[in-house]
Amino acid sequence: MPTTYELVIYGKVQHVGFREKIENIGRLLNINGVIYNYKDGTVRILANFDSERKRRLFKELIKELEKVDELIKIDKIEEKKLNAYIEFPDGINRISADDLVELNKKLDEGVKYIKLIFGVLEDIKKGQDEIKEILKKIEQKL
Repeated sequence: MPTTYELVIYGKVQHVGFREKIENIGRLLNINGVIYNYKDGTVRILANFDSERKRRLFKELIKELEKVDELIKIDKIEEKKLNAYIEFPDGINRISADDLVELNKKLDEGVKYIKLIFGVLEDIKKGQDEIKEILKKIEQKL
């Protein structure tokens, strides 16, 4: 019989597409469970593992996410073996406490990143303008 674990992931893991990536890893490894954002900023996973190897691989793949997605930052992963077996539907499934609140938080995050992008674009434009001025001065000297 599989063993049920609770995994608590700390870091920048909410509102960055993290749960969807965990769902994909769960499908890949044929792991059943649930995933949800917790009010303290962590993401919690309750999942069944039919082998220690699969549990270790799941955790390793979670840690790899911050290497392939710069929005994700994982500070630590805590795990606790539960003394009870919980039967879950197939796959890892997302639980939302309030879809509208979640959507608004994601929109707020999106606006923040758009502003960052526009700031970087403005810096690039300033750099281009400076390069154009330098090129004009070089051209005048030739």
